[in-house]
Amino acid sequence: MTDKGYDLSSERSGGRAKLARDTGLSASIIARLMSGQQVSYETLLALARSTGIPVMELLIRTGKATEADFSLSDEEFGQIGVQSGKRLTPEEVAAAAGVPEEDQAWFATMVRRIRRRGTGDSDSAAGGAAAEG
Repeated sequence: MTDKGYDLSSERSGGRAKLARDTGLSASIIARLMSGQQVSYETLLALARSTGIPVMELLIRTGKATEADFSLSDEEFGQIGVQSGKRLTPEEVAAAAGVPEEDQAWFATMVRRIRRRGTGDSDSAAGGAAAEG
């Protein structure tokens, strides 16, 4: 909070009152927060929104979460990692996106056609109608 300009060095510094005004939280909630007592998630969310401090940082600093809670593996997060830095093939994208196996060849063909045509195609309405039919 001191990095955000709130002087919290003592109860009489005015920083707590200013923080309460700026966040819309009561002085008693700010006092509980500053003394290390538990506060609600909603309080932390209001504090994050009004100060610009990431809610993740507030959750960790108040003991409601740990850094490990925010460092999910690719599998836990549902993402595919490409360690080599190479572009994925349309088939790899289809598999990663969960396209049904019987539709993956069609998906790969459509991706290749879109790449060939580029984004400057003025006949997009006809392409949309053809894709629907």
